[in-house]
This record gives sequence, structure tokens and C-alpha cells, in this order.
Amino acid sequence: MPELQPPISDNRPLRLLSVTPSRTRIPCYELIEFRLNLQATYRNAFDPNEIAVDGIFTTPSGGKMQVPGFFYRPYTRKLEGREERLSPAGEPDWRIRFAPTQVGKYQMVVTVRDSTGKTVRSQPVVFHCVASRRPGFVRVSKDDKRYFAFDNGQPYIPVGANVCWGGSRGTFDYDDWLPRYAQAGGNYFRVWLGPAWVTFGLERTGEPRERYGVGKIDLANAWRLDTVLNMARRLGMYVMLCFDSFNELRKRRYGGFPYWEETPHNAANGGPLKEPVEFWTHPDMLRAYRNKLRYMVARYGWCTNVLCWEFWNEVDIVGPDAYNLDLITRWHREMGDYLRRIDPWKHLITTSFADSNGREVIDRLPQIEFSQTHNYGSRDISAALTFFHRKKEAYGKPHLVGEFGAGAMGEDPRVDPTGIALHSGIWSTLTDGSAGTAMLWWWDNHIHPHDLYYHFAALSRFIRGVNFPKERFRRVEKATFTLKQPAISPTYNDLTLQGPTSWEPHPSNRPTTVQVDAEGKVTIREQVAGLLHGLRNHRDKHNPLTLETNLPHPTRLRIFVTGVSGHGGAHLVVERNGVRVLDKDMPDPDDTQKTDTLHQYDGEYTVEIPAGKQTVRVENIGNDWVFVSYMLEKAVKQTEPPLRLFGLHGKRTSLLYIEHAQYTWYQVNVVKRPPQPVPPTVLHIPEWTPGRYRVQIWDTYEGTPLSTRTVTVDRAGLRLELPRIERDIAIRLEK
Repeated sequence: MPELQPPISDNRPLRLLSVTPSRTRIPCYELIEFRLNLQATYRNAFDPNEIAVDGIFTTPSGGKMQVPGFFYRPYTRKLEGREERLSPAGEPDWRIRFAPTQVGKYQMVVTVRDSTGKTVRSQPVVFHCVASRRPGFVRVSKDDKRYFAFDNGQPYIPVGANVCWGGSRGTFDYDDWLPRYAQAGGNYFRVWLGPAWVTFGLERTGEPRERYGVGKIDLANAWRLDTVLNMARRLGMYVMLCFDSFNELRKRRYGGFPYWEETPHNAANGGPLKEPVEFWTHPDMLRAYRNKLRYMVARYGWCTNVLCWEFWNEVDIVGPDAYNLDLITRWHREMGDYLRRIDPWKHLITTSFADSNGREVIDRLPQIEFSQTHNYGSRDISAALTFFHRKKEAYGKPHLVGEFGAGAMGEDPRVDPTGIALHSGIWSTLTDGSAGTAMLWWWDNHIHPHDLYYHFAALSRFIRGVNFPKERFRRVEKATFTLKQPAISPTYNDLTLQGPTSWEPHPSNRPTTVQVDAEGKVTIREQVAGLLHGLRNHRDKHNPLTLETNLPHPTRLRIFVTGVSGHGGAHLVVERNGVRVLDKDMPDPDDTQKTDTLHQYDGEYTVEIPAGKQTVRVENIGNDWVFVSYMLEKAVKQTEPPLRLFGLHGKRTSLLYIEHAQYTWYQVNVVKRPPQPVPPTVLHIPEWTPGRYRVQIWDTYEGTPLSTRTVTVDRAGLRLELPRIERDIAIRLEK
């Protein structure tokens, strides 16, 4: 059987024998492909310094478009058991792909220059473009820069999830996954093109080295990507193509899914880099990266279903010896300029960070056309994701939550089997003004096996027909809820305390005091931390938490541990009124030899707190840090219904999402204290455009209206009676 990767060199004299178009009459935004019968002299078919193939297109309006050609080989696929197997289906050749954007007559001339310095040109090839129903490429909307729209002005609201690679079944997994998203109204997914171990890894270490490595494209995996993009095109789905991930530059000693020791970039594996930080400056690496970008544009740039190019997945965690913000910023600026210059279709460009705050200096670059947020482990998904959305909408460009999950280590199927986090994430972000739904990470171990597609289906039905950019939405900022029948006796709710995790100087890395008075009023001095620092490695950040309570009834403090430092362990102690009532040593078995986060101490640790004045101190007296969050049971007096609203008020259509603020994946599945349903309430939004509205209240799980009625809004604002709410509801108003 022939090797999957053919020879990528040639030593024949330069000759362009023929140029054969796949057709001569083509609908707008469809593919026309030119097969070249070409021989030349070159050592690396993926290096334009060795061989540069370009198509020069003259458009009906007289403009010029230059599109690079690319080296190609066809394959076939089959399943052997649960393994995808590819086989060559022909000899390699050279191709040019093009999608016309104007109706009328086109003319194309091929130019080829090889390593001898000689150049040949083809005779002009003529073809005609006719009108089609394709909406075109995805752009930032001209009507509202928070959103996306197609060339024809039709809105595009991404609804979907990460579907970044397949299992052993490779592209056959996508045969199962993608139709399920499409049937549920999904129109988006993301794939990774690196590291080498992913289904579509384009650069990988392999033998023979003259065919594999940095600057050389794995043609079999590139064909796999063709296959999935064609699938997406048939299903009306759009794809974020992520070129590289932090793993490729992250060393094994740092843990966290490292791949530096195996990556083709490493000089030990034939690459140009002796150290990861050289990625941003080494001339051979920069040239190889530009060559990869040229290949991406050549092979996939024609495809309108490529939503965007994403430079990096979580570039901020490449590792301390690769992370240099100034160098990374300059790299994004220069590579963004280069990609814009060579991409005649001007796909959107983005990048991403593990830190939910992102890096503002990069997110604000004009070369980065929309920003993203990645967020894991937030106990309250809606609050966390909308917080970061509101921060980044100030950049004046679209924002998407590109990844999120209840946990970052595959916990979602275990801690959130019904997808409460998924549900909250997609509904809250979209109704808060995000460019699309938040994109859950766990596609293969959670969404598909738990059949959670119905969450997308319900939301898709709710927003059907809404032209988000044209509505010129404004966020609903002021809304109040009152019980239709006031409660007879006061209700006390659980107080959840969680905070940021930081190893830098930060308000959370100082001793913090939380006071809860007899009325359930909460006062916090400094900031509750998401980790407690110990006494050895970060002594200057030692940050015990003190609770001062004066409640009329007994309560219980629940401490949730979700990870302990692999750099020396921790030791959790709790004192109540000066007496130690909890003492849990959490040692690191090998101290600092292996540094992966320890999870054998994960769980809940509780302390009973009597009524009246009490002082409880929670402290880590161990070597290093421990991840924590807290719950104080029945501590906060409820003064208004525990509901929150995310809403968009438009010119004709308005969308409201009302969520039980205590119905979170964490409260339901981890704490195992589902909140009591909220009795019927009255919603009042004072700032609302007067007029008559058709009001539909929706079941967000079934995706169907529960009721429909007509209301008249006067200068006093919108007032609606709401039903009992166990989890959430949505409201669609048409003026």
C-alpha cells in the first residue's frame, strides 16, 4: 500500500502542461477548483520560496484577486472496527480553489515560480459566475458591531459548541455529531489543527523527516479537514479553525497537558526551536508559520463556512519560558497583518486565552476582529460569563465565550449530567448581548453521550426569525421582581462565597473578613479568594478567611476543596471562637518532584456554627495553596425573590431570560440542595418603549411557548405577571 504522505519534492524542469477547471459556470460563493498538470524543481512543496503557485483572478468589475495554489492528494476513508483508515485515492497534484463573489465573467491566469528562479504563466481561463442563494462570508455586522452578518446582510448568530477532534473513528465521529447539532438548530463548531495528536493535526513529527515536520502539511489530515468542512457546508454550519494550542510550547515539567517534548517545533524533533520562547522571533519559525497560513488560505480560504481563523488556543499558558506578552503581542499584530494581506476573502481573525480576563493589549488589536472568553469551574455560570462579556464589549467588537465548562478536567459528565451549566451558559450569554451562545467544551464525553442537544434546539426555536443586528438591542439594566403574595415569615438563603485564583499581588491574597449580622446582611472586607495560600511557597500572600456571624439560628459552614498544590501540598484548619474544630493535613506525597494538581483531597469539609455571635477562622497552614469555595447555610435573609434577568430590548422584538439565581449546577449537583421554586411574581421594567406587545412566555427546556397574551405598556414601563419558576423561563415580546 502506498504511504499516506507522498514525496513533497520534484526535480523536473519547470512546465505547466495544463489547467483544468472543475466547471465553467458557477454559482456565487460556490467552489471552482483548477487542477494543474505541473512539473517543477523544488524540495518542499509547502515552501513558496521553493515553489510558488498562484492564481491571478480578474473579477467582473475589473479588480484583481490573487489566490495561492496548494499541493494536494486525494484519499478514501473506511472504518475497520472503531478505527478510521485512510488510503490514497490517486497521485498528488497541484490545485487552486476559488469562490467568486461577483456575478459575471471571470478570467484566471496561473503563475508558477520554482527554486530555479524560472517562472511560467498559463493562458487565461474564463468562467462565469451566476447568482446563488448562498449568503456569503461572515463579517462583523455593519448595523451593529456587536454581531456578525453575512455579505448579503443576513444575520449570523453562532449556536453550538466545541467539536475539536474525533476519537479513533476520526471523521466518522463527525458523521454522528454534526447532524445532531444541525437538527437542533446548531450552526457553529470549532476544530483544532494542532497539536499533532488531534484528528486534523497539520504539522507533526514523523518519518521520513523530509515529508513531516514544521513547515510541512500532513496531506491525509488536511483531507480529513476537507471532509468535515464539506459536511459542515451541507448542514449549514460554520467553523472556527484554531491553528495552534498552548500545548505545543508547554514543557512537561509544568504539567497541564504539555507537548513540547513531542512537538515538531522542537529542535530535538527536527524543528527550528531550541527553546519554546523562540517561537515568537526565530526567523525560520516565522517563515514556516507564514507558509502554513498561506496553505490554509489556499486550501480552505474559498469556503464560506470557515467562520474565522483562530491563531491560538489559550496562548497565555504556553509556559513561563515561552510566555512573553510583548513578543506575543507583536507576533499577533504581524501575523494578523500578513494573514489579512494574503486572504482575498478577508475571513475574521481571533485568538484566545485561558485567563478569563484575556489580555486586553491583544484583544484590542485591530487585527483581532472579535474577542473571546474561556472560563471553567465557575459555580455560577451565568454570572461569570456575563461578567466577562460586559467587560469585553467595551472593546467595540463582537465577543464570544469560546470555551466553558463546570470543570476543566472532564468533570462535567459527573457533576452536571443534565447540562445545567450548558443551559445557563447558552441562554444567559445570548440574551446579554454576546455575538452568539457560549460554547461548551465537553462535546464527546458529555453533550453527545448524554444527548444534550435539546438545549440548543429550545434556544434556536426561541430566537428564530430575530434579526439581532437590525434590532439595535439595548440591554435591560433595571428590572424588579415582587411576589404576588408576600411571604408570611422571613426566608434565609444559603450564602455562597467564591472568588478569583491568583498567584500575583491581588486583593484576594490578603486576610479577608466576612460579617453576617442578625438580619442576614453580608459585609466583606477585602475579597474572598478561590484559593488559600500556605506558609512556605507564597507566605506573602497568606490569606486566611474569617467569618463573623450573629444569626438568630444555627448554621453550617461547608468548605469545598477542588484541588491542592502539587508543589508541596496544603494543610486546612478551622477554628471556632479560638478552638480548632477541623484539622486536615493534605500533604504532597513527593513534595515537589511531580507538580500536577492533587485531587485525592477533593471533597466537602463542614463546621457547625451555633446561633449568636461566633467567629470562625479558615486557614491554610501548609506549604502551598488549596482551591476552595464556601457555603454558609441559611445565612442571608431574602428581601426579594431570588430571580435575575438577562434581557435585550429591541426596536420590534425583545428577548428576556429570567433565571432562578440559586438554581446552578453547583447548588443542585454538588451541594445537593436544590432551591425552593419561586412563587408567582410581578416583573417591572420601568424603561420600556410604550406600545402594544404580544408576549410569549417560553419553556426553555422544551422550546415551546407556555402562554401568549397581549399587553399595553405606558410610561410606567413594562409590568408582567410571571408564573412559578423552578429553574428559569424566557419571554419573547413582539411590538
